[in-house]
Amino acid sequence: MTETFEIRGKGLVGGRAAGEALVADTTLSFWGEFDAVTGRVIGVGHPLEGQCLAGRVLIIRSTKGSSATPMMLRLAALEGKAPAALVNLEVDSLAALGCIVNGIPLLTELAENPFEKVRTGDYVIVDADEGLLRVIRPA
Repeated sequence: MTETFEIRGKGLVGGRAAGEALVADTTLSFWGEFDAVTGRVIGVGHPLEGQCLAGRVLIIRSTKGSSATPMMLRLAALEGKAPAALVNLEVDSLAALGCIVNGIPLLTELAENPFEKVRTGDYVIVDADEGLLRVIRPA
């Protein structure tokens, strides 16, 4: 039996995507902590170190601004290693720009704390057009 629930939010960059959730109450810099060619988090000591973002829904506090964020997301997209969607509590404008130019849905302003509700490995659907995060947790 599976558990399904929804969390409302605000779609900042429209679109719909689904995938396995990768959840950490932390920030991530796409410049220096992320390898766009492999899709892996490479920041030494980072809570997500070694995790691959490819096709996953990245649920983090925020990205750390760098003017290279859109470029790194673009390179990851070209390599097939970009996240399927981003869910952020705080919005970094450069990550928003990176999502816009790369067609990556971005959901923010969630009605509930995702770090208390969503777990890494949950299957999630991000519908940024509707402002909805649907979580499907296997039994």
